[in-house]
Amino acid sequence: YHVLLNNSLSSIKMLAILMIAYQWALIFCDLIHLIVMTNWLMLVSFYRMYFSVEMKSVAGNIALVTGAGHGIGKELAIQLSRLGAKVVCCDINKDWNDRTVDAIKGEAGHAWGYHCDVSNRDNVKEVMQMIRQEIGDIDLLFNNAGIMPCKPFLKHPPREIENLFAVNVLSHFWTLQEWLPVFMERGTGHVIALSSVAGLMGTSNLVPYCASKHAVRGLMEGLKEELRYDDRFPDIKLTCVYPFVVDTGLARKPRMRFPSFTPITSPERAAEIIIEGMRRNQYMISIPTKDFYLVKIVNILPLAIQHAVSDFLEAEVDEHE
Repeated sequence: YHVLLNNSLSSIKMLAILMIAYQWALIFCDLIHLIVMTNWLMLVSFYRMYFSVEMKSVAGNIALVTGAGHGIGKELAIQLSRLGAKVVCCDINKDWNDRTVDAIKGEAGHAWGYHCDVSNRDNVKEVMQMIRQEIGDIDLLFNNAGIMPCKPFLKHPPREIENLFAVNVLSHFWTLQEWLPVFMERGTGHVIALSSVAGLMGTSNLVPYCASKHAVRGLMEGLKEELRYDDRFPDIKLTCVYPFVVDTGLARKPRMRFPSFTPITSPERAAEIIIEGMRRNQYMISIPTKDFYLVKIVNILPLAIQHAVSDFLEAEVDEHE
């Protein structure tokens, strides 16, 4: 009996050793695979950096743009139309939205205007249903609408903060809940979300805005991973955009020590960069491109150095109504 027991214990120990060895062998193989894939993907990235990927056509696509009445949204709508897309313009300001639609139609483009408060879940649902019934399912969703009050944190009334998050963040959820199921059922679609460089770092006088743009970034990161792990939807693409300062009127008092290094971008140029990146299926678009990498590099430095770099660059927004 004791001999059998000892043999059994020895067998169990040997089996445990073999299992541990097997697990380490798997980890080693996965590590080799990771190293090979990392090097391969680095080569692919460098290739795409110097040899541009062919851009997909948007001709005939139905593109929905929120905040289409002015700024980047207006330019996105106009430029998409020039590329042959049919554009659905949504904005809370009906007069501005109608002007965008008229501008597109004046160039013989196809455009429709819908008055929509994207911060209101019920209104979004109602308007999106109207669009499906009157125009059809969209192919491109541009979540662009946003507001940016510039003042110290304690000067923001609670209602203003709630409204900012409703417009800048929750509106993305409401439009996605309407259109992502359509994209999944069809197997194709593209979601483009406007975050900000303020979604990568903090800025004084923009505390709620920074928080909202970090939230947009988190939404897109999470959704990207969810779709990536579900291999049924390889053709549903996501793009997250990080503009610095764009001349839309939101930041009326930007302050920069080196304006030539970090220039203010026109809405026309910003829209052009966004559409080009979207047509190349880029996940991340920074305007200007170097700002994204500069912020990433600075963020890995000790906090005191981050503050020193920020003070040196003096890139801030002064308080204004």
